[in-house]
Amino acid sequence: MKRKGTSIKIEAPKDSIEAVLRDVPGFVTNWPYVVRISMRDGLKAEIMMPRFVFRFRDTYRVEYHSDYNSHIYDGTGDRGHLTLVITLKEWQKYVDVVLELSYKGKGEFWLGKTLQDFVEKVGKAVKELAESRPIKAPEPTATSSDDGIAAGVDFSNPMSVAEFLSKSQMVHSGLHVISAEGLLGLIGELRGNIRSNVLYISGITNDGTRSFKVLLNGSRVLAIEFRDKNGTEVIKVEDDEDAGKALELTKKVQGAYMVNVWVPVGGV
Repeated sequence: MKRKGTSIKIEAPKDSIEAVLRDVPGFVTNWPYVVRISMRDGLKAEIMMPRFVFRFRDTYRVEYHSDYNSHIYDGTGDRGHLTLVITLKEWQKYVDVVLELSYKGKGEFWLGKTLQDFVEKVGKAVKELAESRPIKAPEPTATSSDDGIAAGVDFSNPMSVAEFLSKSQMVHSGLHVISAEGLLGLIGELRGNIRSNVLYISGITNDGTRSFKVLLNGSRVLAIEFRDKNGTEVIKVEDDEDAGKALELTKKVQGAYMVNVWVPVGGV
């Protein structure tokens, strides 16, 4: 069995680091050499680790465990077994994060440098994700001026969206794995971390075949758009019937999406 490790100091609250580590699909998506993520029948990650002219490719079923200060990701593949243990030690101004990676299976004797690179890049991902995580703010109350801003955005009119974005600021960008009926959960998490009534959230898959847009004012979904190989569907929410249709449309948003969040300038 090959074992590699690294440690890193992160200047972020321990809670922020743990939030990153507990979002297992989102965190694993940010590991190096991950080429595909599946949430069907549990979390599976296809990982291709390069070494000279060889490619050690396997699909791992990932199980997550945690205790007081450790987070364990246990991956079982067809050709190997990969385990990552992340331990946190909180100090006054920073958190010490120790990462230990072990691998047993095909090519383990040739993967020393690759595994070291793997664990160091995972550490870098933890640091970037945790330090960029916004400090949670209370949800604001919608105002009449917010209503005016939101009412001016029409997904069926590209110029309307472009005008809104020209006067807005991106406050979040990251890769998220959205499970069945998980879009509303992601929206709730993003809403809780950003101090603005109006949010414009967009997402697109790596291959560009699927995308979505959501416009919110406070806790209200004002409009949603979803695009896939079958075409584009847009719902502007004006009554309870529209709200029900919008809810059903959110269920179509599943898989790994690069998600961006925008707020009107001055709304952060």
